[in-house]
Amino acid sequence: MNSIKFFYYNKKYFASAFLFSCFSLIFSTWVTYIPQIAEKLDITEGGIGKAIFFSALGAFVMIRICRHFVDRVGVGKYTFFSLIVYCISFYGPFVAYSFDTLCISLFFFGMAGSSFAISLNSLTATIERQDEIYIMSRSHAFWSIGGMIGAATGSFIAVLLHNPIAHISILVAIILLVQFRLKHHYYSRVGEQLINEKHKKKNLKPLYLVAVLGLVMMVSEGAIADWSALYLKKIILLDMKYIGFGYAAFSSAMMIGRFTGDSLSKKLGSWQLITYSSLTGIVGFLLVLILNPVVSILGFFIVGIGFSVVVPEVYRLASKVEGVKTADGVSFIAATTNIGFLVGPVLLGFVAEFDSLHLSFMVLTAFVSIAFIIAFVKNRTNSKLR
Repeated sequence: MNSIKFFYYNKKYFASAFLFSCFSLIFSTWVTYIPQIAEKLDITEGGIGKAIFFSALGAFVMIRICRHFVDRVGVGKYTFFSLIVYCISFYGPFVAYSFDTLCISLFFFGMAGSSFAISLNSLTATIERQDEIYIMSRSHAFWSIGGMIGAATGSFIAVLLHNPIAHISILVAIILLVQFRLKHHYYSRVGEQLINEKHKKKNLKPLYLVAVLGLVMMVSEGAIADWSALYLKKIILLDMKYIGFGYAAFSSAMMIGRFTGDSLSKKLGSWQLITYSSLTGIVGFLLVLILNPVVSILGFFIVGIGFSVVVPEVYRLASKVEGVKTADGVSFIAATTNIGFLVGPVLLGFVAEFDSLHLSFMVLTAFVSIAFIIAFVKNRTNSKLR
């Protein structure tokens, strides 16, 4: 409650935090329509996975390019323009008329999404540093709010309108109108200059383990985002009107967890909190694998509780590495985790094509187990050093 009041009374921080909601509103709406697009183009799970691979490829292309634009244009301006481009690219998958055009549109959608993700997290880190305030975890909670709203209402609106273009046009119009009114709060923000490439490569080595942890967790989060609806439809045999509930449950749990993440981190420490969180995620996935609608949706909720604080904690760890500027560390992690978020659905698509989506979610359980082992060992090591 205090976190919500904080943003209510501090509009300049709400403006940047709400960008996370804009991001996830668009993404969760795309997720809701994946089964419909697959059916329209007569594409299998494996085919969808291959198409989404182009989104990951587009995101990868933007990793190195984006940092230079952020530095040259200014992080505030670039974030706003990235939102506009992301909204435009959002139309691509919906106007695609073949598998090839879907792949092309998702490539540009991935580029735009990666650009927006990197600039947005860099903006949040810049605000934290310049204003000496801690809002990373709470800002990420707004991603969960947007995802929850988009997933919960998206399937109903899709059935009601029977017109995807009208649906996304209304959504894009609302997002842009709101952000045109709010952008003055962050538009003029400018971050630090980039350190030279040689120095950056040397100093980023301590971030590699953190990056692996973030990558593994975001593989699972991205897979849930893109495949939860199809899993509930094909494996759980849930009615079309309710297939968005899995991602909605996941996102609502993420929101709850992230609004409490800062206090838990202060009490437990980052590595201990990540250890407990990843273990919770494993329990949630085991419930998702039970072929019962209520239990599976409950499982998505518990996975969301577990995952909620991991990514903000990964950013927090990245911002505290000695010898690495906050913006550089955050941008490196943002790029790495975004790749994981987009590669996860591709991995699940290939596994689903080989066997089934049920096996794919077993693979995700294994991935989260890797994250648990990494966090557990690191936490034990840190405890011995104290």
